[in-house]
Amino acid sequence: MKKLIITDLVNEIAKLDRNATYSYYSGRSKLKILDIQLPEGPVNFVRWDGQNRESRGSVTTNQLARIALACSNKPNYPLHVDRLFSAGGNSRSALETLLAYTPNFFMCYPKRTDIYTGEIRSDLKHIMWCPEDEHPRGEIAEKPYEEIITEFELGVDFGNINITADMLNDEFDSIEAKTTHIQMQIALIEIGNALNFHTWIAKNDRHILVKGTRLGDLKGVIRSLDDIPIFYKAEIKEAASLIDCIWFTHDGDRIPAVIEIEHSTGVTSGLTRMRKFKDVFPSIETTFTIVAPNELRNKVISEANHNIRTFAHAFAPPLNPLPIAWRGDFKMRFSPPLQVLERGPGGEVSESPEYISSIESQISSIFDDA
Repeated sequence: MKKLIITDLVNEIAKLDRNATYSYYSGRSKLKILDIQLPEGPVNFVRWDGQNRESRGSVTTNQLARIALACSNKPNYPLHVDRLFSAGGNSRSALETLLAYTPNFFMCYPKRTDIYTGEIRSDLKHIMWCPEDEHPRGEIAEKPYEEIITEFELGVDFGNINITADMLNDEFDSIEAKTTHIQMQIALIEIGNALNFHTWIAKNDRHILVKGTRLGDLKGVIRSLDDIPIFYKAEIKEAASLIDCIWFTHDGDRIPAVIEIEHSTGVTSGLTRMRKFKDVFPSIETTFTIVAPNELRNKVISEANHNIRTFAHAFAPPLNPLPIAWRGDFKMRFSPPLQVLERGPGGEVSESPEYISSIESQISSIFDDA
């Protein structure tokens, strides 16, 4: 089955009548397309609420990318847009509305089971990408979804992790710190499995025993970087081998995320490894992500800004987001949230006003329930 990409969404929206006004599926709001930047957005629009108050907004490339990934992972499956983005908002509602008017997107109200109460409900609208079905462009259509979807809670059983003092190095000042590091790698493996990704784990951690099994032998973990076709040079494989976690699509042709786990003993080592990886593989298209305790938020930003010439060129041009995934309780629903950071014109890093939960939203796209 074909994969849905950003350009597909933008091209379909671009085929809608620019002079038409489109009503929201539920509610009294309506919108009109102002302009579209091809090939990957943004899509700018003007919106009127139920009291005819006018506002303007934009559907960003990141939002388009997220819904394209979610639909590709789960075609013909109901997705709840607010859950997908972990929030509501004018631009998200506008995106849902515009997609609903394109031929392969359908609205539905699936039955869902509340895992806590057992109650079956069908009171929340969802949207489905149905690549083999279509309805007239410029119209909204409903499509029934017969199965009952269930709320899903992702818990991670870290089990017994065998760490000894001789396994520590300059990055870890205690067995507890190293154990936490391995726990985060286990969680990222489990999240990768939920997303149907293969996961690479750093070569210096692969031998550690988790519940009697080597970390490198856990389900979903790649055995060798020689199996990755896009790693065509030995230098790329060597730089990648030291990264804490890399997610690959099943065919090995795409890298959704390159992830480093940072600790209180220092937050630059992961940035340095990712920089070296980007230097030897400059054509890579991925999301560079740091997983760190919430209390290190300011320190990560500070260190990323410490030497702009060192880090700014490595990850993104100005104003592209550099996501930072903050460690949370992995026994809570899905996964830790993600805070978007932006690079200013001078390369400085600061928190973006837009809050997203990328990892959480991608898992939600697979186990969407509300």
